[in-house]
Amino acid sequence: MGTSLPTLLLLAIPLLPLLAFGLLAGFGRYLPRQGDWLACGLTAGSFAAALAVFAGMWPDGEWQAQADWFHLASHSFRAGLWADRHAALMGVLVTGVSLLVQLFSVGYMRGEPRYGWYFACLGLFTGAMLGVVLADNLFLLYACWELVGLSSYLLIGFWFTRPDAAVAARNAFFINRLGDVGFLLALMLVFILFGSSDLRFLTREALLPRNTSWSLVVGLGLFCGTVAKSAQFPLQLWLPGAMAGPTPVSALIHAATMVAAGVYLLLRVFPLLDVPVLTVIAAVGAVTAFMGAVAALSQTDIKRVLAFSTISQLGYMVMAVGVGAPGAAMLHLVTHAFFKAGLFLCAGSVIHALHGAGHHAHAAFDAQDMRRMGGLRRKLPVTFACYTLCGLALAGLPLFSGFLSKDAILAATLDWAAGTGNGAAGVVPLLGFGSALLTAVYVGRQLLLVFAGPSRLGHEGAYGAITESPAVMRGPMLLLAALSLFLPFSFNPLDAGDGWLLPALDGPAAPGRAWHAFTLVVSGGLAVLGLGIGYLSARRPHFRAPAPLRALSYRNWFLDDAFRLAVVAPGKIGARLARLADQKGIDALVNLAGVAVVVGAHLVSWLDRYVVDGAVRLVVFVTGRVGLAARSRNGRVQTYFAVALSVFLLALVWLLLG
Repeated sequence: MGTSLPTLLLLAIPLLPLLAFGLLAGFGRYLPRQGDWLACGLTAGSFAAALAVFAGMWPDGEWQAQADWFHLASHSFRAGLWADRHAALMGVLVTGVSLLVQLFSVGYMRGEPRYGWYFACLGLFTGAMLGVVLADNLFLLYACWELVGLSSYLLIGFWFTRPDAAVAARNAFFINRLGDVGFLLALMLVFILFGSSDLRFLTREALLPRNTSWSLVVGLGLFCGTVAKSAQFPLQLWLPGAMAGPTPVSALIHAATMVAAGVYLLLRVFPLLDVPVLTVIAAVGAVTAFMGAVAALSQTDIKRVLAFSTISQLGYMVMAVGVGAPGAAMLHLVTHAFFKAGLFLCAGSVIHALHGAGHHAHAAFDAQDMRRMGGLRRKLPVTFACYTLCGLALAGLPLFSGFLSKDAILAATLDWAAGTGNGAAGVVPLLGFGSALLTAVYVGRQLLLVFAGPSRLGHEGAYGAITESPAVMRGPMLLLAALSLFLPFSFNPLDAGDGWLLPALDGPAAPGRAWHAFTLVVSGGLAVLGLGIGYLSARRPHFRAPAPLRALSYRNWFLDDAFRLAVVAPGKIGARLARLADQKGIDALVNLAGVAVVVGAHLVSWLDRYVVDGAVRLVVFVTGRVGLAARSRNGRVQTYFAVALSVFLLALVWLLLG
């Protein structure tokens, strides 16, 4: 690996955030303000390096820095960093959003215990994700992938003294490990088959033969990693619970890091995915998009609405990959990162303001319950404006970025369904359009519940104490709101194909162009209709779905209940059986062995005391007697004379007295 400028820039992108983690974890407590300025500064440096790489190679260049990693037998493993168009774009996205989140956190997290550790974990999270983005081989990508999981565990469980945060962090960690099993098996199989994990080699050579069992196993194994990391059906359970972490963390997870990693993996290995695998991917993405949108309709927690929204939008991206439109998926990943990060930061601004007002007025209420909000547009005008712009982008309204990317995806689904010649394929675009309608419904409902109408806090003192967030929090919100408009992506507000990004990602023959006019009218109309329905559902209590449907939505299709029934309950039963087996079986054997050892010890003690010791004493006695006898014959004449004289005198006395 040389030391040229491209190499140094590539290395700086992931290493600067990791350096921030190391410095703050080791010395943060000794630094002014616990080193928040250092974390922001190093992330800004990483962002500058990512911009330089992007400017230097976009759209058709490639930069790579590679070196020997380790040797195993006769095989040499090489690893390094590789920036193509996808990696360069993702590098700018991850570092840019992370920088804005960290700046927002300076105001949001100030005064929190372990403030410096929070910024250290953000650096680890960002650096790990950048490792996933830039890794040039599957082994390094997998290592960084697992590091993303570890850092997300630390951030989701940042408030680990709260039971919900501890449980959410544990659930996120373990559910992601389920998907990672498939990813790891696919990785090992690829290496066994081809003797390489180099992404450039694997994706350019089209090594996997099509329509074989190997291509199916590898593709589905790789997709397993995406299902868990990007919260696709049926492993989307962990993402709503992850809202227990700090709100800026939610913004980073949902926008540009953890959940985006799964979609990015599919984009990275897209040439390895066979048609049957892509069909499965399209179906899972469509189902996830619809299920997430339905679940978001009736939530009352401001962050949970956005969490289910993320699940739905990730479904759109996965669906786009499945129908053969990776460029549209990448475009939606970028637009979604901006407006979803903006929405979460705005939600954080609302929560921060309500917490502060409640503390000032000594009032207790749930600062995340939308049923207690209302009237906040007058108190939080900047937050309201930013929330509205980002929300309309999420709803897919024309003139906003979300419309451009969602329109491209929906057009691609229609083109794919028409090309398959299978009527069942029409379910995919149908679910896509249905999800678009429902997205606008829950966006309209949330905007009205939070910002419109009178206040429902039930405490005038608290409402009067609500104030707008400080400038360090408003700045990132304003910038993300501006990036939610159409202009950063296309001069044509109605067609991403006329912009600079989608043609560079998909080429001139982007799928779905023939369906653009139809999709434009239908998706735009659905967005307007959905906002109207959302208004009615928030304003008119009688305009609601039947109770069973509301329960289906609120309880996320009863997936949590099904998971508890199918996984948790059998797990508990298995644990109880294992405990009984341990107590009645293993413990009984151990106790029996213990008794046998004790009995044996007593027997050995008796044998030692009465047999061995008795034999030893007998030997000693006999030896002593023999010794005494031997001492009488020592070879000295004086001794013999004395003994004889003594015997003679004793005999003489006995005779005289007798």
